[in-house]
This record gives sequence, C-alpha cells and structure tokens, in this order.
Amino acid sequence: MRFTILISIIFLRFIVYSQGILNNGARIVFSGGGQIYVAGAANGGYLSQAGGQINPSAAGILTIEGNWTNNSANTGFSSDNGTVVMNGAAQSINGTSSTTFYNLTLSGTAGSTKTQNVNTSVGGVAGTTGVLSIGSDIYNLNSLVLTITNPAITAVTYGTGYVLSETNAAVNPSIMRWNMGAVTGAHVYPFGVAGTQIPFTFNKTTVGATNVDVSTRSTAASNNLPWAGASNVAAVGFMFCPNLAISGNPCAVNSVIDRWWDITTSAAVTANCTFSYRGSENTLNVPYNTGNIGTQFWDGSNWNGNNFTIGSALAVSAGVGAVTASGLSQFCPYVLSSFLVPLPIDLINYSAICKGNSSVQLNWSTSFESNSAYFDIMNSRDGINFTKIASVNAIGNSSAINNYAYTVVNKTGLGNYYRLKMVDKDLTARNSKIEFISDNCDVKEEIPNLYYNQQNGIVITNTSKNATNYTLTIFDAAGKLIRESNLAVSEGYNTFTIDAPIANGIYLVNLVYNNGESISKKIPVFAN
Repeated sequence: MRFTILISIIFLRFIVYSQGILNNGARIVFSGGGQIYVAGAANGGYLSQAGGQINPSAAGILTIEGNWTNNSANTGFSSDNGTVVMNGAAQSINGTSSTTFYNLTLSGTAGSTKTQNVNTSVGGVAGTTGVLSIGSDIYNLNSLVLTITNPAITAVTYGTGYVLSETNAAVNPSIMRWNMGAVTGAHVYPFGVAGTQIPFTFNKTTVGATNVDVSTRSTAASNNLPWAGASNVAAVGFMFCPNLAISGNPCAVNSVIDRWWDITTSAAVTANCTFSYRGSENTLNVPYNTGNIGTQFWDGSNWNGNNFTIGSALAVSAGVGAVTASGLSQFCPYVLSSFLVPLPIDLINYSAICKGNSSVQLNWSTSFESNSAYFDIMNSRDGINFTKIASVNAIGNSSAINNYAYTVVNKTGLGNYYRLKMVDKDLTARNSKIEFISDNCDVKEEIPNLYYNQQNGIVITNTSKNATNYTLTIFDAAGKLIRESNLAVSEGYNTFTIDAPIANGIYLVNLVYNNGESISKKIPVFAN
C-alpha cells in the first residue's frame, strides 16, 4: 500500500547538506514563505520519482546546488506557485518527464551553464504568470525545446547571461518557444554564444493568439552550411553570391551574414523583428562588409522580401550588429544579406564575341531571377561613360538557368566597351562587368570559368577562338579518378554542364584546354 506523505514547511528555512532530496512518491508542501536549501554540488540536487510532487506556496523557494531530476510521470508541481533556484555551477535539468516550473531562477557562479536534458517549460501550467530569470548564467537548450508559457513580455529576464541555441544542423532543434497568446509587444529571446549576447526580438503587432518558435545558429565553417532544412517550409534549395556574381561565380559564401534564424508561428501574425549577430560572423566581401544589409526569408521555393531585403543597417565587423525588419508576416528561415545588391538577378556569366567583322554577340546567363524586368545593352568609347543602345526583356521570375543573347548587327560608330544593366521591376538596377572588343573585332581567348552549381552540377563556361576539345577529369579526396569527359568546344561562347552523380565531399577538378593549358580547382560538392 502506498501512502502520501505531506511535509508542511511553515515560515522556516531548511538547509540540507550533501545528500540532496529524494522524493519517493511524497508531496512536499510549502506553506507561507517556506524555503529549502539543498547544498553540495555533487549530491545537492532534487530527484522525484513514483509520483512525487511539490505543492509550493506563492513565496515558497527550493534552492538546489546540484541537478534537478523529474522521474515522476507528472510536471513536477501540483500548483503554479513558488520558485526553484538553481544555485550551483554546472547544473542540469533531467528526467523521464518534462518539468513545468513556475518561477525558475538561475543563480550561482556567473557564467555557469545550466543544461536541459529534457524538454522543459517555465511560466506555469494554468496561471502562466511565472518568470524565467537567467541573470548572469547560460541556459543551454541542448538540442531540445524550452517553452515559455507566460505570454507577457516580462516572462523572461536576463542580465549578462543568455540562452544558447547553437546546434549546427540544417534543422536546428535547439528551440525557444514562447506561447504569446494574444499579447502584443516586444518579446525578447536573449540568445547568445561564446560570451556574447545576440538577442532576437519578436515585437508582436497583432493580437491573434500564437506560439512563436525561434532558433538561431552560426555555422561551423563560416560558410552558411548546412543550409536551413525543412521546418515549416521546404528546405533551402539555393543561395546567392551577390558580391561575386558579376564576375561569374555563383557561390553561397560571402553573400550573407554567417547566421541563420528559423522562425515559425502556430497562427498568422505580424511582427517587427530585430536580428542580432556577432561582428565575427560578418563574412561579406569588401565593400559589402561595411555597407548596408537587410533581412531575407526563404518561402520554400525562393528568397523573398521587399526587393529581397527588409530593414536596413550598416554591417559591423566587431562587437554586435543588428537589423530591424518591420511588418513581417512570413516566418521561416531568415538571413541577413547585402542590401547594396538587392539580387533581382543572379548573373553567372557574361561575354562578348565577334560575329564577323561588323557584329558583336553578347551572351549571358542567370541562375535566378525574381521580379526582373529587362537588360539594357550599354556601350562606351572610354569604358567610363556608357550609353544604352538596346534592351532585352527578362524572364521575370525563375530559379532555373536562363540563357540570353543579343547581337549588335552594325558596330560602326560604337565604342569598344559593352556591359549589361540589369533592371528590376521597381527600377532598381546594377551593372555587369565590362567586356572589350577591339577595332578589328578580335576577341581574346578566355580562361574557362569552372564552378559547381548545386542544381545543375559542374558548370564550365568560356569564350574560345578555336574549336579545340577540352578534357575534364574529377578526382575524389583520396586521389581516385571518378570521372573523365571529353568536351567538344565550338568557336565563340560555350557552356558545359557535367551532371556528376557524386556524393558530398571535396573533389579535385582538372580541365585541360588549348592543347595543353590546364586549370585545377578544389570544388566542394553538396548535392544532398
């Protein structure tokens, strides 16, 4: 026969040393301002099992220097009252059952880490007015979910401490969930990493009830990989390289701040959000690393936003930077991208070649377009001052590779310099690199451009004077030959796509051209 033991603690403060508290099916009742202090880092914890619970008063306090473990098949408490203080150094929240704390206060050695090893809630079950007080400590989500059940913006307080959400996975499982209900206002998620606070603010502007899940992470190699996986939308399928695209290199590095935010809501809602990042996560190329950046979100098939960016702030390379984006209503993976290049078009190559003595053919390709309007063909005599000589309509919206061409039929009276002006539907624009054609219409032999495109495979582009075949070889990291191809080159502009069915990894790609000249590149392949 099992008996319930009621331990009534009335206006007293108990100090328990070394052995901790083992609650084997009892109900511990706090009356008035009762307190228990369990000392000793090794054994000074709380273990509940066999249905044990705590029935605290509003002012009741249980302070432990060891770990919290709930194996009782309940939430740990029989009422929404009282406070648990974790007052040790390295402590953990454990158990076969998830605990719902009312007030949870982190204390003890400044900068110490409290780690959850089971999904945990703070704020209470019914009253939902409890508070998580982080103070100067670190709360490690540890690939689990922390739920704040109190919808008030004051439900989480912090000093120099923070919540650690860093899990370098496509779908970051280290989630802080805030059940905001219909409460509006600035809900601050006090994230941080490596001693630096990088809070995220979800300033809810509509009264509709919702839960808001947020996780954030930088990436181990500072290369934005892995891309965000499936959360509430399909996984990220491609990224941009606005800083290098005009020279023909569509990469996923140096285009955005090296930090991901994944935001999901349980209901439609609007909010103004502030995204913070460490200056060391600014991997943008010069001059974009000191220019303006804004937010972009992935909607499951494309990167979107007002001109691809919402909000604007100068990028920082030291300390902490932040961008505030107003009126957000789409919640999914977010990044901070170069604001100076709004990315209506991702140009992956552009060249000019002769077509006889009196014509010039311009060839270019895009790997992505959104709301693009047209391309202006620009010509110049000095390479500085350009004049529009023609326009070509753009596809508008596409995530596939699109090839364009335009022939200047009679170049007499024109200058030797050509470039593209890429214009978006709202008339924002940027320019391509400049191509030069000599007076006698000779074209120089270009070194082939070789790169990897996740959607299409290994891509080679060039402008050639001669119809000379190329030889392509691919070696794995162990030096094993896994592919060899002969490529038939035509005079003029060429594009080759090698759909190599190879696994993720680093590969050495060699290209022999012009009867003996060669280039070699190490290419990271992320096919899956």
